[in-house]
Amino acid sequence: MSGLFDAAAVQAEMPRNLAAEQSVLGAILTNNRAYEAVCDFLEPRHFYSPVNGWLFEQIQGLIQTGGVANPVTLKPLIDGADRLADVGGFKALVPILMNSFIGMPTVKGDATAIRQAWVQRELLQLSADMRDMIVTPDGNSPDEVVDYVENGLLTLAHGRQDVRQSSLSDAIQRVLQASEDASKRDGIVGVSSGYEGLDNIVGGFEPGTLTIIAGRPAMGKTAAGVGIAVRSAKRTGKRVLYWSGEVSAEAISQRIIASKTKIPVICIRSGKNRGRQLEDGKFSASTPLRQEQFDRMVVAARQSQEIPLVIDDTPAITVAKLYGIARRMARSKEGLSMIVVDYLALMRGTQQARRQGKYAEVSEISADLLALAKTLGVPVIALQQLNREVEKRDDKRPSKSDLRDSGNLEQDASVIMLLYREEYYLDQEGPPKQKPTESGDAWMTRVDQWEKHKDAVRGKALWIIDKNRQGETGTIQMLFDGPGTWFRDIAEGEGSEPW
Repeated sequence: MSGLFDAAAVQAEMPRNLAAEQSVLGAILTNNRAYEAVCDFLEPRHFYSPVNGWLFEQIQGLIQTGGVANPVTLKPLIDGADRLADVGGFKALVPILMNSFIGMPTVKGDATAIRQAWVQRELLQLSADMRDMIVTPDGNSPDEVVDYVENGLLTLAHGRQDVRQSSLSDAIQRVLQASEDASKRDGIVGVSSGYEGLDNIVGGFEPGTLTIIAGRPAMGKTAAGVGIAVRSAKRTGKRVLYWSGEVSAEAISQRIIASKTKIPVICIRSGKNRGRQLEDGKFSASTPLRQEQFDRMVVAARQSQEIPLVIDDTPAITVAKLYGIARRMARSKEGLSMIVVDYLALMRGTQQARRQGKYAEVSEISADLLALAKTLGVPVIALQQLNREVEKRDDKRPSKSDLRDSGNLEQDASVIMLLYREEYYLDQEGPPKQKPTESGDAWMTRVDQWEKHKDAVRGKALWIIDKNRQGETGTIQMLFDGPGTWFRDIAEGEGSEPW
């Protein structure tokens, strides 16, 4: 049999276990129940021999469609396969497989050996590709080589996830225990967002899930992401990783200081208090920040040092690179409780996905972020833009169908939260214009109504939970501090501590 399959070998030095491959196939053909022991982790691509991999695929197809896999049912498939003609077809193949069968107790171990040999081959191939890309660059920069290797390792890491199976009684016991634990944490099932209104609806961010926070520009996506990251880190005392692809770590820090000191971000950036507009339309001169303002900034800076937040502003990062950073943090003594991505479309997909267009790239990134969350056992919160269709509607309140670039975001996310600030749109549109046939009194009435409505929504925002896989949807009324770029729960009040 070894000579038969050696002809299909690509490289003789590659790790393989042909005896284990034949044993697994023979075991399943003798007793289809053997397939149940290996189907959760063994795939056709894991076989070294293309013939063995093809046979496993055919056997798998028969069993998964409710049929029986044995020499009789395989015969028409083998006889009709051109690829098996060179190895003797059905007459030469099946008897050898049947004779190679050792026994049911060995099938899982043999399948594990097959998969381990495949991982070794993939690592060798990855290292060979890396060497070729370095020796003969062909336009590949060192960063692209690193991205390629990291993505390959990420793919292998995802494939190593253990199968998790539970009896119903065991799962129910875990549910009861989790419910009891959550009741001791004010109903927080996962990682607290730091915002009471949001935690009341979603119960915290569940580890291993992807949450999408989306909005049009100026709706406060970064403010929401930073607020959740800071408040969660402070409340739980556990580290949060914040990746910012658009705003620098310094700019994030300015927001955090501004929220605490009530000094507008623009003043912190410039070191000056901005001048006020005078009656003639001109502005008074800007003045340097006062000493007491600098003192407040210093106090806020000291207090912020107690928040276990790590900011990474590496531009155009890949999920593989983010996984490497997060994995090291998760394995360290301090651990990792949450990852915030600001924002998803600014990440970079693989070269193959990029060649297929933005839709394919965002779909890949979304799926990889979900896999990252599951692999590390932490929640991932990803910010994302909404498409321009929102702006074209009279009612600009968004829905999850407005998500930009990929419908896969809606599928992958456990929670989708949309941001809406009506005040912004009222400012953009301005007061209503007088209609040609409208009387002055009627027009002034509409202007008065507009002004009252604008006053009612000033400093307000809505967090719309448009998808919640584990619970109900709903709308949360929030306060938004524009100069400080910070969200607060309504119940906290405008003058409350931001974090």
